[in-house]
Amino acid sequence: MSQFRLLSVVCLIAAAVGLLPRSLSATQVGAEVSGAAVYVYCVGCHGHHGEGGDGGRNPRLAGLSVAYLDRQLHAFKTGQRVNKPMLPIFSHPQFTADIIATVAEYIAAMPVPDLALWPYRPDPVALAEFQSRGALRAAGEARYDSICAACHAANGAGDEDQGAPSLTAQYPAYLRKQILDFANGARTHDASGRCGDLAPPMIEAVLAHLVELGRP
Repeated sequence: MSQFRLLSVVCLIAAAVGLLPRSLSATQVGAEVSGAAVYVYCVGCHGHHGEGGDGGRNPRLAGLSVAYLDRQLHAFKTGQRVNKPMLPIFSHPQFTADIIATVAEYIAAMPVPDLALWPYRPDPVALAEFQSRGALRAAGEARYDSICAACHAANGAGDEDQGAPSLTAQYPAYLRKQILDFANGARTHDASGRCGDLAPPMIEAVLAHLVELGRP
């Protein structure tokens, strides 16, 4: 896709969702466009540096691989995954595979930000269940090793060959939501059944372990 064609598509998408600036100069229209021009429409939720936000409900994107980002963006495009704020963009017919590849490559090249997750404060109910932070983390480590590590690696860094993303340095709030979505069928993948076996206190224990794995 030509750079001019790419910019035209970006403008069409932006106009469709009310994001197009009030004025767009001829210089801007003729300028070379990169993934940054597409990503500008992601900044409101995912941050200028792919750091995410909204108390961790919007995930960090920086540090994820091109292949994983491309796969997830296509899942949103086809409706396999649904996120209401993103529907106007992903449902636009001009949001093509070329556009997805462009923005995926741009995001994957971002440096991984420090999310300042430490010290992690686990859910009080889960902490009471295990009686101590040490016991909580130990239980989370044991369960992670038994049901998650085979795909996401013992260190939580993921395994691109299996299509499994890194889980470390991701927001616990986002990971919690994804585990629950896998458990109730709102999101599907090969580990959906295993996630369904996790009671809420054990989910918190696994999250506590992941936070420790990602500690700088």
